[in-house]
Amino acid sequence: MNSCARTPILEHVLLAEPTAFAVGAAENPHMQKEDGSLHEVDSDRAREQWESLRAAYLDLKMEVAVLPAEPDLLDLVFTANPSLVLPLPDGSREAWLARMTYASRHGEVPIHEAFLRQEDIPIRTMPDIVQQWEGCGDGILHPGRHRLHAGLGPRTQTKGWEILAQAHPELEIKTYALQDPRFYHLDTALAPLDEETALYFPGAFDTAGLRQIHAAFPSAIEVSDNEAMLFACNAHCPDGKHVLIESACQQTCEALQAAKFQPIPLDTSEFRKAGGSVFCMKLAY
Repeated sequence: MNSCARTPILEHVLLAEPTAFAVGAAENPHMQKEDGSLHEVDSDRAREQWESLRAAYLDLKMEVAVLPAEPDLLDLVFTANPSLVLPLPDGSREAWLARMTYASRHGEVPIHEAFLRQEDIPIRTMPDIVQQWEGCGDGILHPGRHRLHAGLGPRTQTKGWEILAQAHPELEIKTYALQDPRFYHLDTALAPLDEETALYFPGAFDTAGLRQIHAAFPSAIEVSDNEAMLFACNAHCPDGKHVLIESACQQTCEALQAAKFQPIPLDTSEFRKAGGSVFCMKLAY
């Protein structure tokens, strides 16, 4: 399992102000109520929840940068998707810009590009042949190793991972065909915690995907259907110990404690109305 080269853990996170956050269209199965109408966001409550997330990262001594809100970019708050920052074995980093599926999110990518250039992180772009490739939504780093867990589903095409593999032949890329439309990004169904442990929802994967998860994470923790739908697998463990996770996922928090992790429960209910939680709301860089 540990044949991959070591890579540094990314110690910075990028958030985005939630002022403009709203559910503007049904772009994933979580954005609608049972009657088919769109969820309505309580902006004041969303702000409180976002501030708690930022405070949690600061309490962990993480470096936190914040993008200003843009009135026309309702989903800018989900900074995991418009880019992916890849740590390399030599200690450097490079960023790959996403090809967002929906036009409503295309404007987020140049904002990420400007920020990453400001941080002096080299920028890579996908060729035009790649029309869908959604950054860290479907590209999840294996903690401390030059390995990437890569989702294949409604938001990301195989070709994107082929391009990344050509650029970095030494990078081990494990691909997962997503099976359930409710889990439209890999980061809704798989959350690496440390080199040997991850949260995962079995129903999102086929047999080959489950085999890969158990090989890569021999101490993997299974999440129930109910708590997977509450975005338990959209948790983030920035340091191999503390796990920022949706507070409604009590059973998963107990499993984390039993595995010697320290859960940090956070209410992300307003953001779950748009199909995202903790992991979606940050870009590690």
